[in-house]
Amino acid sequence: MKKTGLTLCATILAVVALHSFGYNKAGSISGSVIPADGAVSVWAIQSPDTIKAMPANGIFSLTARAGNWKVIIDAKEPYQDVMMENVQVNDGKETSLGEIRLQK
Repeated sequence: MKKTGLTLCATILAVVALHSFGYNKAGSISGSVIPADGAVSVWAIQSPDTIKAMPANGIFSLTARAGNWKVIIDAKEPYQDVMMENVQVNDGKETSLGEIRLQK
């Protein structure tokens, strides 16, 4: 009986702790780079957070918390880097940037 009470207490404490910290499901930023081998990495920046992904066959996805992000595509030579500001991410939602065509 003592064990059941302790388990119940621990469960209640865990639920209260999760709610008090405002647990939210993270969102994401995704897209594809054309040409597929044109990017070295993709960065998302929201002070003080920085997230990095390596595109696979030109496709990338970053898990990010809600808010406005700056996304930078670090391109290989002879292509130019791409910067997108004010990329809005919402909790539990995917923000698709679609196809990003790199320019020479």
